[in-house]
Amino acid sequence: MYDDQFAEVYDRVYCALYDYAEHAELIGDLARRHVSDPVTLLDVGCGTGEHLRYLAKQFSVTGVDLSGSMVRVARRKLGNVAVHQADMRKFDLGRTFDVVCSMYSSIGYLGGPEELRAAISRMAAHVAPGGVLIVEPWILRERWNGGVLAHATVEHEGVTISRMGHWRTEGARSQVDMHYLVSEPDGVRHFVDHQDLALYSLEEYKNAFALAGFQASLLPAGRADRGVFVAVARTGEEGR
Repeated sequence: MYDDQFAEVYDRVYCALYDYAEHAELIGDLARRHVSDPVTLLDVGCGTGEHLRYLAKQFSVTGVDLSGSMVRVARRKLGNVAVHQADMRKFDLGRTFDVVCSMYSSIGYLGGPEELRAAISRMAAHVAPGGVLIVEPWILRERWNGGVLAHATVEHEGVTISRMGHWRTEGARSQVDMHYLVSEPDGVRHFVDHQDLALYSLEEYKNAFALAGFQASLLPAGRADRGVFVAVARTGEEGR
C-alpha cells in the first residue's frame, strides 16, 4: 500500500488533516491514568513517525511499521529513535514497554478476525507488567455508514496536493481508491492509493483483547467516529 510515491506526500497531507500533537497528548494522558510514571513507549504501525516526534517529549520511544518506505521517512525524521520494519502480526522486539500504542486506525489494515487477534496478541506480549495497551480502531462495523466521498486539498511549501475518493463497502471491509494530484514545478503528477480496512465489530475487538489476557474499554476519546481502546492485563492472569 504505502509505496515511495505515497510516503513522499504522506506528511504533507496528513499533518494538515490530523492533529498529531493533540493525539500524542491524549496517549500520554491515557497512559498516566493507568501507569504510575510511565517511561517507555512503543508505537505499532508508526508510519512516518509523526506521533513519535511528539511522544518523544514524554517518553523514551520506539516504533514499528511494516512499510519500508514509511520506516525510511521515520528514521530520517527521528534520528536516533529506533524504528523497526516489522509485521504487527508477528513482531518480537525481545523487550517490553510501559505503554504500547497503535494509532490512526493502523490495525484496520489487517485481514480478518484471526489477524486482528494475532496483532493484539503481539502488542500485548510487549506490554510490561502493570503497563497499558492503547489502540485506536478503524470505524466499528456497527457504526459504518456504507461509504462516503472523502476529499481535501492542502498546500505545503509551495506544493499543492488534492486527494479524492469514495469509500465503499466490500463484504466486511471498507475500501477506497484515493486519487492524488500533486503539483510540481514541471506539471501535475497523479497516482492512486488503494486503501482496504477491515470492519471489525466491537465484540471482535474485545474478544481479541480478552484472548491476549487484557480487559479493554472503548473510550469516547480522539476521533469521534472511532474512539480509543484502553486495555490492561487481567488481574491474576499469567502469561500472554
